[in-house]
Amino acid sequence: MAKCATCGIDESEISEHDGLDAVRTFPGRYRRAVDGMTTDQLTSGVSDGWSVLAYLTHVGDVLDRLGAAATTVLDQPGTDVASLPDETTPPSAGSADVASALDRIDHGAAELVAAAGDVSGEAWTRPFTIGGESHDAGWLIRHAAHEGAHHLRDIARVAPQ
Repeated sequence: MAKCATCGIDESEISEHDGLDAVRTFPGRYRRAVDGMTTDQLTSGVSDGWSVLAYLTHVGDVLDRLGAAATTVLDQPGTDVASLPDETTPPSAGSADVASALDRIDHGAAELVAAAGDVSGEAWTRPFTIGGESHDAGWLIRHAAHEGAHHLRDIARVAPQ
């Protein structure tokens, strides 16, 4: 993946170790980012339709999906895993709530960290496919680190001042 045009993060420059360090911080960072916000502040969308709650829900979905895929990918190289949630359309806020979105962020981050366990070296090069694209297992961590950091910036951008 090339450098993200929006946030400037280049996933290829993130090591698995640094990526895991970032993922470990996301539950607390997301909780702090929304602490004290009212329901209106959490659900008010900006011009692109994304609200703070939409970003929380999206990140929860992505981390949960990456966390679930990590064990499978590391145990069964060559696996084809389900695609990630769409980045172009905000998730439906119909049944979403802050507590469940934050819980999914917690759960997905914990799963990624647990799956990584003592994994090192060669294991991160194990191939898998997601959404028709081939990646190495380390991409799960690098992408999670990018997604988490990128959308924290989005929340700071759309959150009422």
